[in-house]
Amino acid sequence: MAKSVSKIILGIDVAKDQLVICNWRTEEIFTLTNQSREIRAWLKTLYGPVQIALEPTATYHMELVDISLRLGHEIYLINPRQLAHYREAVNVRNKADPQDACLLARYLVHEGGALRPYRPQCLQARQLWTLIKRRGVIVHTRQQLRQSLADVQLSAQTLYTQFHRLLERIDLKIIRLIRSLGWHSDYLRCKSIKGIGQVDAAALVAAWHRGAFANSDAFIAYMGLDVRLRESGNYRGKRKLTKRGEAELRRLLYCAAQPARHYWRFDEYYQKQLNKGLSKTASKIILARKLARIAFALMINQEVFVEQPQPSRKLP
Repeated sequence: MAKSVSKIILGIDVAKDQLVICNWRTEEIFTLTNQSREIRAWLKTLYGPVQIALEPTATYHMELVDISLRLGHEIYLINPRQLAHYREAVNVRNKADPQDACLLARYLVHEGGALRPYRPQCLQARQLWTLIKRRGVIVHTRQQLRQSLADVQLSAQTLYTQFHRLLERIDLKIIRLIRSLGWHSDYLRCKSIKGIGQVDAAALVAAWHRGAFANSDAFIAYMGLDVRLRESGNYRGKRKLTKRGEAELRRLLYCAAQPARHYWRFDEYYQKQLNKGLSKTASKIILARKLARIAFALMINQEVFVEQPQPSRKLP
């Protein structure tokens, strides 16, 4: 009779120069240099099914992820916000690299049934997401610079022009990647929605092609635009966004809600939220969520958005 091989569960805290690793089964904690040769040599010493939980970083985790997947191991990318909530729930007070690694392993052990292993996208799709996120950083930096220089009444028009040209080159690269991935038809469908610009459309398409979503609710949840309720007995807490997924996609959709109001149906929907007593910010978020649902429906049904004429108002 074949001997069963126990599963190896690892929590790994990733930094630029090193990995702090917690083996849940052996309770061993050790450090490894974050270099491909050392990572590969260590991973090859592991026998049996291996599951690895880690928080995604800017790029520092990619070497570990790529090598692990090539060796057939399962990777779970844990949302930092979800891990923070879990830390509070299990009353872990210390936040240091070894404790973070153990917390990641513990989270995978107890919550793994509700998690999906990471499935890598092709290189072009990853490049697309990287460009979209880097573009968001540039836009934010430009805005901060404009605000800081306005306080001292200084102009940096030449620098703003360079920012504009850089964004134009990024936008062009984004469209080229959309075409090469074969997603241009879906891109045009999303872009047909009133208020959705070319980068918004590219981000929506990239998100939609990232996973198989059962319905629009799953798509909304993936983007972190769903609402978390806190209720217990007579206690009714505030409704808050879960904010999972890509923050840049949420920012783009929120910004798209403003120009979307130029279409009378969207403005009517927005005004309805205000009439319920919601703030302008909350109303824009709800409109952004509606834009995402429409985009999902268009891509599922292979249709384009059709703008309806505004009915004429009857004179009294």
